[in-house]
Amino acid sequence: MKRYAVYKTASAPASRTTGSIAFAIAAIAFLAKRFGLIDADVFVLSLAVAGAVALVALAMAIFAFHRIWSYGGPGVPSALGGAVIGLFALAAPVLVIGMLVANPGLPDISTDRADPPEVKGQTVAEEQPFLDWSHTRLEQEVWPLISQLSQSAALSVLRSETGSADIVPRRYRIAPGQLHVATAKALEDLNWPVVDELPPDLLDAATRLQAEGTTQILGLKFDVALRIRPDPVGALLDVRSRSRTPLRDLSGNAENIRSVFDEIDRVLLETYGDLARLSVEESETAEDLQIEPLEEQRDVVPLPGFKPYFEDEEQLAPGDDLTSDLEG
Repeated sequence: MKRYAVYKTASAPASRTTGSIAFAIAAIAFLAKRFGLIDADVFVLSLAVAGAVALVALAMAIFAFHRIWSYGGPGVPSALGGAVIGLFALAAPVLVIGMLVANPGLPDISTDRADPPEVKGQTVAEEQPFLDWSHTRLEQEVWPLISQLSQSAALSVLRSETGSADIVPRRYRIAPGQLHVATAKALEDLNWPVVDELPPDLLDAATRLQAEGTTQILGLKFDVALRIRPDPVGALLDVRSRSRTPLRDLSGNAENIRSVFDEIDRVLLETYGDLARLSVEESETAEDLQIEPLEEQRDVVPLPGFKPYFEDEEQLAPGDDLTSDLEG
C-alpha cells in the first residue's frame, strides 16, 4: 500500500517559539522595572518590542491554522500554544499603553492649585526622551481626538474636576506641631520614606514634609509634599503629589493624596480617639471654626507652681512703707 507524505506546516512551531520569546521579553521588562533596574524609557521600548513580537506570533499561529485546515497534518497544539502565549505576551503592552492613552490623568495635583506646596529637588528630571516625546504627541493629537469622539471638551474638563472634587485643603483642631507628628507617622505607615523635612521649632509654627513613594505594580516613583500652616481653628494641611514619569499605574496622584488623608485620619483616631472633634468639614461656617481644647476643662483655677517674691523683701524693716516711693 502506497503511503503519501503527511503535510507539516513550519509556521505552527515557529509561532510557539516566537510567542515564548515575546512573553520572556515582556516578563523580564516588567520585573526589571518593578525592582528599579531599568528606567521608564527602556521599559516602554521593551514592551513595544514584546508587543510587536507577540503580534508576529499571533499572525503565524493564524496562518498555521489556515494551512492545517486546508492541507491537514499535525501542528494544532503548537499553533494553539503559540496563540495563547502570544496573547499573554501582548497583555502587558496593551495594558500599559492603554492606561497611558485612555487615562492620561494629572502628572501633578495639589489641594491648593493656586499656591501648591513646594517640591524640593529636581527629582522629576529623569532621562526619558521617548516618553516625553510620546506624551507630547498624546497631549496634542490623541487626547483631543478622543475627547471629540466621546464628548465635548467642556464636559471632559467637568468630569476631570468632579473626579478630584475631594482634593481640597483640610483643617484640624490641633496645633501644627501635633499634626506634623501625626503626618510623619502616617507617611511611615504608608512606607513612603521622608526625604526632606522642616520640623516644628514651636508648637504653632509652620512645618513641611516631603516623601518619596512607589506604586505597587510598576514601581513608578512619585513625590508627595505636605505643608502644615497655622490656621484660626488650629492647623491647615495641603498635600501635593507629583509623578516623575508620564507612565500611569492603576493608582494616580489623586489616589495618593486620598491615601495620605485616610492614613492621617487613622493615626489621629488612634491617638485622640474622637476624630469628629479634630477634623473640620468644608460645609462648616466661620462661626463654627473654633479651637476646641483636647484636654478636659477643669472645675478649679490652676495655681502657679511657685510663690513670687522680691529679692529686697528681706531687707525691708517692719515699719517701712512700700508706697512712699510711688507717692513721691
